[in-house]
Amino acid sequence: MSHLVHLTNARLAQGDQLVSGDLWFDPKAGVFVPPPNPAPTSTVIDIQNRIVAPGFLDLQINGAYGFDFSEDSANNHAGISYTERYRDVRRKLIATGTTSLLPTMTSPSKSRDPFDGAESLGAHCEGPFFAHNRMGVHLPNAIHASGVTSEPERVLETYGARNLINTDGLSNRASPRSIPSNVRMITMAPERLGALDTIKQLSQAGIIMSIGHTAANYQQSRAGIDAGATMITHLYNQMNGHHHREPGPLGILGGAGDVNEENETRILKQDQKGEDTNINRPYFGIIADGNHVHPASIRLAQLMHPGGLVLVTDALLLLGGEDGTIDWLTRRLTKKGVSVTLEGTDIIAGSCVTLLQCLNNFRRWTGVSIPIALQAVTSRPAAVLGLSHLKGTLRVGADADFVVLKEEAVQGQCTSDLVVDQVWKFGVKVYDQATHE
Repeated sequence: MSHLVHLTNARLAQGDQLVSGDLWFDPKAGVFVPPPNPAPTSTVIDIQNRIVAPGFLDLQINGAYGFDFSEDSANNHAGISYTERYRDVRRKLIATGTTSLLPTMTSPSKSRDPFDGAESLGAHCEGPFFAHNRMGVHLPNAIHASGVTSEPERVLETYGARNLINTDGLSNRASPRSIPSNVRMITMAPERLGALDTIKQLSQAGIIMSIGHTAANYQQSRAGIDAGATMITHLYNQMNGHHHREPGPLGILGGAGDVNEENETRILKQDQKGEDTNINRPYFGIIADGNHVHPASIRLAQLMHPGGLVLVTDALLLLGGEDGTIDWLTRRLTKKGVSVTLEGTDIIAGSCVTLLQCLNNFRRWTGVSIPIALQAVTSRPAAVLGLSHLKGTLRVGADADFVVLKEEAVQGQCTSDLVVDQVWKFGVKVYDQATHE
């Protein structure tokens, strides 16, 4: 008797289309498999024309449901360990469609237990190598002084060599299921002393380098990308704005300054499909919560480089909580709706939205199709991490992480929202809206 599962009557998110078709996976191996021939006896599930998409990936999330990923892992809270609280948050997040994430400023162990919830793919270390005038709500005394070098040795000292280099000595992206180190991504201001050498060396070692919290001009931003950075952290936020004579980081979304006519034609053709144009333009995270970035600015970024847009939440521990004010580090945060600010100010501290909410906002504000919008939370973040063979795809051999979505009309609007009906992790159903399990 076969242990394969066969999804039928589904609309599969494949590329820029929703394709009617079937899907097979092996829940024991946790991966998608080709249609068997001859077809064995298997568990058949009728999706009833709902959408099946890869599980969502969030590359920037600081915490949720009352838990901050940057907490001291040695501390217990009401007798509950860091590990237990971390697992509880991931179980709650997975119900929102997020099956994988990069927790900010922490280095948790990796697990393939589907019931652990959303899977950590390594940490996103956001700081402390920032520009002091672009540090946001990060504590000033935690940001290294501008005269302090950001050379590789300093970075190794700050994050710990064991977190940056795996047991083989270097990251190995060629291995089919290799996750290079506990630290997966680092955000750094490229204009800092020694930053370009650090970006070059760590990117060659498999660490994803992202420019952000930066006062860099266009040339400094371009130098960061040329050195090996492949991402911009939360575009528009905590960086220089665009000016027609000094475009800043936003300007590098247009590609290198010496693009010729042949390349320009190729850019236009590929961008219409939302594909990476491969002309040294970075991916960029953007927070579509209606608070961090104006919808018109999101439309502009989408038009400039649609193949690079990656939706992130930048969510804080207030995600899933009630409105009000709480203690956070040495400060106090106030939540009102989706807005989180430092108490008594209008300084944005982060968000309290899910990736699903960002996805629906993005569709509403840009008018892109469902499959194109889904790329911003599936295939593109997977590509950023070099994990396109495992995550963000329904292809044979990839991890069987997927969501079943339905469309729900929005009152007073001509568009619909996507709603998560089911979430599957490594081929195991871990959430079902019908039973709230």
